[in-house]
Amino acid sequence: MALLASDVSAGDPGAPAGIDWRLTIAYIDQNGSEMERARLRGILGRARPDAKVVRALEVRQNDDGGFPHGMIQGRLSTIEATTTVLRWIDDLGLLGGPHAERAGLFLLAAQRPDGSWDEPPGLIRHTPPPRLMPGDPRVRSLSTALVAFWLVRLGEHGSDAVARAMAYLRERQAPDGRFVGYLSTTWLAAALFRFGEGPDSAAAAKALAALAEVPASRWSPATLAGMLNCLGDTGARDDLPLVRESLARLTDLGRSDGSWVSEEGDAHHVEVTLGALRALVLCAAVSPRPRAAVKPAQPGTALDTNAPGGRVP
Repeated sequence: MALLASDVSAGDPGAPAGIDWRLTIAYIDQNGSEMERARLRGILGRARPDAKVVRALEVRQNDDGGFPHGMIQGRLSTIEATTTVLRWIDDLGLLGGPHAERAGLFLLAAQRPDGSWDEPPGLIRHTPPPRLMPGDPRVRSLSTALVAFWLVRLGEHGSDAVARAMAYLRERQAPDGRFVGYLSTTWLAAALFRFGEGPDSAAAAKALAALAEVPASRWSPATLAGMLNCLGDTGARDDLPLVRESLARLTDLGRSDGSWVSEEGDAHHVEVTLGALRALVLCAAVSPRPRAAVKPAQPGTALDTNAPGGRVP
């Protein structure tokens, strides 16, 4: 089902110039898979996905609740694959459904005694890239921030698992605000601490300040969109300088056909374009307004369990 130009308005007073959202929608419709087109409709606030899209999730999900490395059936479940699909599920508006619940249980069961997460040792036989190599402290920090972020989105705010993950990460924040590991570790941890300690979190503020100092040359469309989506999920909008500047950079990097380029090759352009559109909608840079973000908790208060995603038992 093709989407209409009216699904996104570029005429809002605060809408960024230079991007024709009709072209973005058309690009994803013409070049995306069935799953990607369904996610586009979800990002734009349209109806729940067709049954065959939901069935595609069921087929991919392993018996343990996780999703397989490379999305190839028969492979072991990994942190990276499972959290990637949680983003898809979120796009589809199904974060409170059984597929997300089972994924959450898989993630909870995979936590290490020290509060961290890591990719499974068996992944080594598939020769993963460095960012997925089990046992690497950088990968462990990234996995921990990534899983804890999604557990909060699934309703596990205030749980022992999330508290232990935050304690683990707190010990790995450098004086300059960065967290051990990759750039994405810092923005995921910043979002996590905003969720856990509210927008005035000292750890989050230091991390945001560190991200603001990252040279523009290090930001690709994918990394900008990834950061904006995580911060946007906490309720951050363009009144935050880092968000405002990153939205402008992301818009400037858009191509004339309404898409964004992936550094990983042509096959990933649609994924990056979806992420960019989601970020701009989520951060209220364009209409329509997204489904309500999970609000950062104020110190001493519980997370609203009516927020998107429900609760993992």
